[in-house]
Amino acid sequence: MLTLPRFTPTPVFRLLGLPRPPEAVVQVLPPAPGVDSVLRIIPPSPGRAFVLALDVRGRRDPGRARAWTACLPRLRERYGAPAVLLAVCSDRSTATWAAGPFTTGLGCWPALSLRPLVLGPTDTRPVTTAPAATADLATATLSALAHARGSRAGAALAALSEALSTAAPETRAYCSTLLETGLGDSLAGAAWRRLTGLRRAVGGGR
Repeated sequence: MLTLPRFTPTPVFRLLGLPRPPEAVVQVLPPAPGVDSVLRIIPPSPGRAFVLALDVRGRRDPGRARAWTACLPRLRERYGAPAVLLAVCSDRSTATWAAGPFTTGLGCWPALSLRPLVLGPTDTRPVTTAPAATADLATATLSALAHARGSRAGAALAALSEALSTAAPETRAYCSTLLETGLGDSLAGAAWRRLTGLRRAVGGGR
């Protein structure tokens, strides 16, 4: 199972109202339908391990919300640990929508209600310097996705690209894949592909 060195997801602990542990074990779990990534977060004792489903949204998508509602119980059952969903949104409107709640059942009897954690452009600052990105790669990655449509997106992506060049290979590969998936065909996605292509060329294929 792949473990991500130095990738403690600070924003998740903040949104949950939990203190950020100095270091958490973060494992990449097999992909699940309806989300972009699944992680197991294991804080130091006496913290409780939990499963984090992560999905990047650039627009409202009711079909995706239905997939979220189905995904979380499956993850809880499969891994025997609490499961939460983090929706990373690049605009305020989508972030407001993604907060839910999304219910399943009859109108008079909502049998199941899902309330995602949401990280949008108003919930975190862009990380625009390589030292700051290096110090907290998880925050820099999630923040870059949340600010993908903002005026500082280019600076955030450049800082993250530089920081990842010295990161552990597992963490570098995971963050790069998440960014490519989350940014897609957007202008920020094209900028990210240019940055990573240039860095590979300069680094001799690294």
